[in-house]
Amino acid sequence: MKPFRFSLTAAILSSLACLLGLTWILLSLISFKTAEQDLLAQKNDEGRILLASFVSVLPTPPANFDGLPTVERFAATLARQQDFAGLLVVDSRGRSVYNLADAREADPHLLATLRKGGESYVFSPDRRFVFRYAPLRDEAGIAGAVRLSLSLAGEHDRLNKSRHLFLAYFTLDFLLLLGFGSYLLSRIVVVPVKKLLAATERIAAGDYSQTVHVPGSAEIANLAESFNMMLKALRDKRDEVDAHVQSLEQANRELQTARAETIRSEKMASVGLLAAGMAHEIGTPLSAIIGYAGILRDELATDLAKADYLRRIEADAGRIDRIVRDLLNYARPAPVHHEEIKVTALLVETVDMLKNQGVFKLVEPILAIPEGLPPLFADRHQLQQVMTNLLINARDAMPGGGTLQITAAAGQFQPDGGKGTQLSHAPSQGRRRDDFKGVFHTPFPSGGGAQPCVTIEVRDTGEGIVEENLGRIFDPFFTTKEPGKGTGLGLAISARIVDSMGGRITVVSARGEGTSFTVWLPVTGAAR
Repeated sequence: MKPFRFSLTAAILSSLACLLGLTWILLSLISFKTAEQDLLAQKNDEGRILLASFVSVLPTPPANFDGLPTVERFAATLARQQDFAGLLVVDSRGRSVYNLADAREADPHLLATLRKGGESYVFSPDRRFVFRYAPLRDEAGIAGAVRLSLSLAGEHDRLNKSRHLFLAYFTLDFLLLLGFGSYLLSRIVVVPVKKLLAATERIAAGDYSQTVHVPGSAEIANLAESFNMMLKALRDKRDEVDAHVQSLEQANRELQTARAETIRSEKMASVGLLAAGMAHEIGTPLSAIIGYAGILRDELATDLAKADYLRRIEADAGRIDRIVRDLLNYARPAPVHHEEIKVTALLVETVDMLKNQGVFKLVEPILAIPEGLPPLFADRHQLQQVMTNLLINARDAMPGGGTLQITAAAGQFQPDGGKGTQLSHAPSQGRRRDDFKGVFHTPFPSGGGAQPCVTIEVRDTGEGIVEENLGRIFDPFFTTKEPGKGTGLGLAISARIVDSMGGRITVVSARGEGTSFTVWLPVTGAAR
């Protein structure tokens, strides 16, 4: 799986965004902290001035000013201040003698002012208030102290507004810088790199025809020039390799053809020698065994047990005889006798013959043959042998019973086309490795044109053939049947017969859906 990677534009812009964000955080911390200190210092100075003004109108000692109009007016003026939060006056013992909106007792800072006699201030822990402290003096010393409380809510509101305004300016600046940076990056770096990347993808796909011309800096231009030089070298190497590959492919095709012909000739020679030897060495004693077994069976007809043994001897000897005959038929096919064949009559005759022999006990054969099929010009007995093999194989593929459909049709054969009845998700296989990617034998055309033909299809509803066996089912002696129930020569002989008629035999199969064998026979010669 290809790992996920950010684009060059995204990587550079994200880096730029991180730098801008860090810069904004640093500037905001410095500027906001400085602004906060300035505002708090300004508010503290304002409190100092207000407290000094209030102290200047107070008489001493503090207990004597209660109810004085001057003090009341000044206190009312203080109370009307927007940030006023409270006022407390204590005597020299720390007892409250006057308070305005401040119900708290004397705090340690106020008591320290009584002891030391100096002015001071302190911020609340949440920095929402500032408290100013000042002593009251008379001739005898410190006569009392005053605490003025001012709210810092206005300053905090101004700080928040400044933050919002600063954030808005930063966002606008951030977007403008990103947009302008993206445009510059696209023109200077990204577009040239994308052109080089597109050219690289075309080269990977095998297109060496175009050169690359990209705008940009000197480094990008030098990279494009080097890329074009590499592309020219690749074109030259490709042409050289193609020439060598073509010569090697031609030599390989010739070697494969010669090898296939040699192997086929050797196989046929081996099978022929084996069949001839078996026919000579086994045929004569086998005929004697079958004859003597028949004589004994007639003489011991009343002894059921012995008659059954003799019947089995005859059956197994007959099976050996059929194997020998199949070998002879495969190694040295009998001479063909071409005649005009009506496909419908041949199929009906073959099905009826097998019915009478009890082949279709659990199978229901269905014939679907249209009228007006063109006749074929071929060997009748060999074609019937092909159909018999296909029908018996279809019967064996349905041991529990099923439906056997035999259809025939006239049509046009396309060398690159049809593969018989299509089963869902079903792989197909032809008699040869290049069916149907190549062409049929003569008389089917080799130029890719359509050829009149008759197709005969035998389709069963059995379990189907596994895909790995499809490529071997036409090989001699290959069988998936149990030992003793098949020689693996039936389909090989059938394929050879169909080949000798200028046709092809193909199979389409899928597990659980059944198998369909199709025989393609050209309408040629006297049958046209």
